[in-house]
Amino acid sequence: MSEITLDHHLHSFGEGDIQSLLEDYTEESIIIVPNAIIRGLDEIRDFFTNLTTEVLPPGCDFHLHGKVVEENVGYLVWHAESDGYKVPFASDTFVFDDEGKIEVHTIAFVLHEKE
Repeated sequence: MSEITLDHHLHSFGEGDIQSLLEDYTEESIIIVPNAIIRGLDEIRDFFTNLTTEVLPPGCDFHLHGKVVEENVGYLVWHAESDGYKVPFASDTFVFDDEGKIEVHTIAFVLHEKE
């Protein structure tokens, strides 16, 4: 089930479909990014709305280098580039609950704003 959720997450992110992305999380889910913890569906919605409209919109140059799923943990390595930003390296770790929902999602990335 975890791999199905992760594939759904990747597809929804690529489409910029925020409502579909939110289906993978619960009100108790958290996303940990450098210097912040994003909690609950409202904050997760705001985070992905900003990410998919300002930083990495649908159609940006996104390359997935690796995807590993082991039981209830998933891991991604990727890079991306849009008109305004470059992400030369990023990795995501996901911890899934028994229902396949994302409980904890961490994101580590290098982000450069283009001049």
